Amino acid sequence: MHDRWSLRVRFAMFFALIAASVPVVIGIALWLAAIRMEDNPVPPLVLFGGAASFVLIGIIAWVAQMFDTHVARPIVTVSRDLQTLMHANPEHEIHEQEARYLGILGPTVRQASDAMRQLRSDLDVKVEEATKSLEQQRLRLETVLRDLNEGVIVCNLDHQVLLYNRRALQALYYGGDLGLGRSIFTVVNRPPFLNTLERLRNRFSSGRYKNHPDYLMAPFVFATPDGRHVLQGKMSLIIDEEENEPQSYTLTFSDVTKQIASLATREKLLHSALEDFRRPVANLRATSELLSQSKTMPEKTRSTFASIMAEESKDLAIRLGSLTEDYNSIATSLWPMSDVNSANLLSCLTRRYRDHPVLRCDVSGEPLYVHCDSNTIIELMDRLIRGSLEVTGEQTYTLEATMSGKRRYLEIAWSGNPVPASTLDAWLNEDIENGAGTMTGYDVLEHHRSDAWSERIENGRSRLRMPMPDPVAEHTKQQSGAPPIRLEFYDFDLLQRQGDSGDMATRRLRDLTYVVFDTETTGLEPSNGDEMISIAGVRIVNGRMLTGENFNRLINPGRPIPRASTQVHGISDKMVADHPPVHEVLPRFRDYVGDSVLVAHNAAFDLRFIELKQEATGVKLENPVLDTVLLSAIVHDHTDQHTLDAVAERFSVEIPEETRHTALGDSLATAQVFLKMVDLLEANGIYTLAQALAASEKLVQIRRRQAKY
Repeated sequence: MHDRWSLRVRFAMFFALIAASVPVVIGIALWLAAIRMEDNPVPPLVLFGGAASFVLIGIIAWVAQMFDTHVARPIVTVSRDLQTLMHANPEHEIHEQEARYLGILGPTVRQASDAMRQLRSDLDVKVEEATKSLEQQRLRLETVLRDLNEGVIVCNLDHQVLLYNRRALQALYYGGDLGLGRSIFTVVNRPPFLNTLERLRNRFSSGRYKNHPDYLMAPFVFATPDGRHVLQGKMSLIIDEEENEPQSYTLTFSDVTKQIASLATREKLLHSALEDFRRPVANLRATSELLSQSKTMPEKTRSTFASIMAEESKDLAIRLGSLTEDYNSIATSLWPMSDVNSANLLSCLTRRYRDHPVLRCDVSGEPLYVHCDSNTIIELMDRLIRGSLEVTGEQTYTLEATMSGKRRYLEIAWSGNPVPASTLDAWLNEDIENGAGTMTGYDVLEHHRSDAWSERIENGRSRLRMPMPDPVAEHTKQQSGAPPIRLEFYDFDLLQRQGDSGDMATRRLRDLTYVVFDTETTGLEPSNGDEMISIAGVRIVNGRMLTGENFNRLINPGRPIPRASTQVHGISDKMVADHPPVHEVLPRFRDYVGDSVLVAHNAAFDLRFIELKQEATGVKLENPVLDTVLLSAIVHDHTDQHTLDAVAERFSVEIPEETRHTALGDSLATAQVFLKMVDLLEANGIYTLAQALAASEKLVQIRRRQAKY
């Protein structure tokens, strides 16, 4: 406990000990003198001894005060200045006025700080020179990513975004907030990603990727959560240099919503044309048959005419068959599919039932390659299995890929009766969740030029059977040659943090994700009717402030904004008139925050406004909160100046005049201040979120001052 006392407290305790010993020593001395004197010397001795004790204690208190002013306080101030200079602000000046009583210590500290500045300046020059080449490479990479026509996203295995380009942002902006460190599933549908990643991980773990023509890449189709936009892409699994384990995956994709819509339109038009074509052909054949049977027409004429009609009808039938074949080819070729190993495909499906209370699925037989869209096939088979469980009551199923003649089939087998044709037809007419828009089972089968039926087989068993297209490539022979060269990526720090599911409170401050926020209001009394008129936030990920991913919204307060408030933040009634009310803005802010740690300057004030709107908006922020006012009081306990302007000045953080007292401007300034505070907190032994929160709680006096809000 004693090792946590500050320097000034230690000095004060020493002087207090000296002061406490004065009356004891004098009292003992007077007692010894009294017992050696005659008569009754006690009253004068007590009187003069007590007076002497009070005088001495007073002198000691005065000396302690002077010592605190001229020695202890300057030492603490100089120490804090040195900490700030070393860990937060290299331009910070040592307070010479405070150190003027410290003799040679003051000039020595000044010389040391000047030498440190010079050393850091020289080091900065060398670092700048050494990183110039790397910066050029980074700019080239950014240029390439910016100009690519396809969206590019890199994610770690926790599906957190590590990198994205402008095309990706343009393609996915309508799905949600795409941002570094955020889950990719905030902007896209989950199933296609998990299925495709599972396939690639199985390919890697089995070692098949070394001889696979696509190495660790697989095409797939996915959609935004609202299902309105369909995207076609490729996923590539990135493994470490030793090829021991996967590290991340890369997505390249483009929006094919219009192409899919055009395909659907063409399919409908072609289907309509085929139906219209079929009827004339039938009529033509019927006419030719009537003519051939007519007895009134001369035999030679009838024979010639019938022969022509029969020839024409035959030609039309051939054309019709060819057109039908072309139609099926178009429908199949335009839908993204790839060669898939059946063992991989069926294993992805069976993993869905690991935790199912009754359903059990086993994979049987030798694996085969089929050409398909694995995601939609998995979803369709899942629907058929769950439907069979409901109808037949059978709980154990066998999944298998088989060859019969020249056809390949995917089969679902069980003990018991087959599924009635009417029931199967109803299932195939239902929409399935496939992650690529609304699609029925029949649509899936049509894209694969397939069908499905249920039939009885030997030993009292039944099965559902679906023919599958043959693989495009040859998979029976070993592929020769070295695998494709993998692209070299920058060292993304977030790659080192995947799988970190530990308690947030025990994690290091520099490893957490933050949202630094601020509000502007109609006044300073939220409990008396003042309202928010602006809220803004900026994210900090991996120790870096992401200014391009900020949140900044004006709010219509539903009441006039006082002129005095407008003079502070510059927001008028006219500026907020066309903006949404608080019950529309706060839910968006909550989505932006996610599970990040909240940071604010004088956080109690801003949080009180949000808390009072909990019932109206349904927004309850239960995230951990750090207050930079309290953190400043921890790292700069030698001063009582902890306003945002004062703290920013100590850290050489410039706040542009035009952005001061705006929600976004103050959020950006607070974020810069907080980033500089993290090093100082560590210098004071505060490394984790729990330690920062505990240290903040100790500042009871400031907490009580904030409670008035």
